Amino acid sequence: MPFLLERLQHAHASLADHVAAQIQRLVECRPYIAPGGVHVCDFGMPAIVDLGTGLHDQERYGAALTKAIAQYEPRLRDLRLEWLPSGRTLVVTGRLQQEAENHSFRFELPMQGAAA
Repeated sequence: MPFLLERLQHAHASLADHVAAQIQRLVECRPYIAPGGVHVCDFGMPAIVDLGTGLHDQERYGAALTKAIAQYEPRLRDLRLEWLPSGRTLVVTGRLQQEAENHSFRFELPMQGAAA
């Protein structure tokens, strides 16, 4: 089921569209840590280039994104992330439950600054 604001803003969009938009927002937002190390806002992801550009760095980013999606997008179940061979696109897959039905979910997320 879409969140209330999603229903008000985009009544015609599907649940998969809403979940994909939420994942996109999560990637585009940056968490804010105030001086002194106080976490003010944990929503968001660091820029991928801040973590590095190697394969290990991409795996770390993917693990952090998996954790963030699980925390902030509870409608997506059986979450899996996979880098396409180019290393520049992250594919998010899972299962959405709407009413009594399960629907597969796939979202390709182009990653600016990811290694080639």
